[in-house]
Amino acid sequence: MKIAVLADIHGNAGALRATLVEARKSGIQYLIVLGDLIGYYYAASEVLEELRQWPFVAIRGNHERMFAEALRSDRAMQTYQERYGSALDLAAATLEPQDCDWLIRLPDRATIHLGGLALELCHGSPRDPDEYVYPDSSAATLDACRVAGADLVLMGHTHYPMLNAGARPVLLNPGSVGQARDRGGFACWCSIDTSTRAMEIKRTPYDTRPLAEEARRRDPHLPYLAEVLERSNPTADSTKTGPRDDL
Repeated sequence: MKIAVLADIHGNAGALRATLVEARKSGIQYLIVLGDLIGYYYAASEVLEELRQWPFVAIRGNHERMFAEALRSDRAMQTYQERYGSALDLAAATLEPQDCDWLIRLPDRATIHLGGLALELCHGSPRDPDEYVYPDSSAATLDACRVAGADLVLMGHTHYPMLNAGARPVLLNPGSVGQARDRGGFACWCSIDTSTRAMEIKRTPYDTRPLAEEARRRDPHLPYLAEVLERSNPTADSTKTGPRDDL
């Protein structure tokens, strides 16, 4: 069985479409989504529409939890708009009520079995959904993420890819589909072949210009939203990290 692991799509439907085109060409059969389907960018409904064309499982991230709070409180919505942009406000205005409910009721963590593998799904880490676990985190931090009985612990949240196979279980972060922070112009994700146990971090190119222009128009007070899409680091590869942005 071939699985695609996706994280941190963040309302970037263009990046997701490009990723899923490559996934189909690669023979992917199933999607795992590690949270933050929404937030930062603006096409929440399109993201859900694209995902629902596939068999998939999803957990929620911190932006889904912020969305739940923002739906209850205008003050929270304003706070998040000032800090992260207008994506959550737009999602609330454009998503169907049942889609809003589905997003905020996703679990924070899940254990699943696919193709003979036991997979632990987290957004941040197994011990804290908001924890940032980077490739250069301490050995103690990495060891604390190794869940007994799992073959793979899948984590998102950092927007940096990581494949740590030095001990068992393997720790995997697919990077970010919608807002890769080490290298602009690419959606970052991971493929897993359960029959061979092969894992590969993939970078799918897409045109960031329309979304960068939209971000500058909708959220001029947050130039980062456009700039991060255009960030270039030609020396980066799937095992290196760049500047951190713990937003």
